[in-house]
Amino acid sequence: MRYLKVLLLIILLFLVLVFFFQNQGALSQDMVLTLNLFFIPPMSSIPLPFYFLIIAAFFVGALLSLCFLVWDKVNLSARLMKSKWRVSSLEREVEKLHKNLGKEASRSAFLRKTQIRPAEAAATENVAIRQPETPSVSRPEDVLAPDPDKA
Repeated sequence: MRYLKVLLLIILLFLVLVFFFQNQGALSQDMVLTLNLFFIPPMSSIPLPFYFLIIAAFFVGALLSLCFLVWDKVNLSARLMKSKWRVSSLEREVEKLHKNLGKEASRSAFLRKTQIRPAEAAATENVAIRQPETPSVSRPEDVLAPDPDKA
């Protein structure tokens, strides 16, 4: 693909050179540019060849295009960095929530162990003690949420 782009660029450059050489008389004519506004005195340039104006316009357009492309690249890079920062922040929050969930799970396991011991003692005495039901800890994967695309 790169070779094809270079080949097309060489062909374009060749055609531009042929155009300039074949129209050398018409493009060499001098042209004076004037600016006449109502509130300032009229201004005019020195006589310039027409081909110079075409080449200058081409380079000004290329420079403006390059500036817009660089601005877009900088803008996209800044958005990428902001998105990466947000992703890392959310990952840190997920890790913190996993740690808190692990602490809650170990605490509930400890409470279950302490609640089982009186039950074992009651079983030895042939007395039934009803265990209070512990609420199940729902993980984020278990939560059912409506799908906004299907609604």
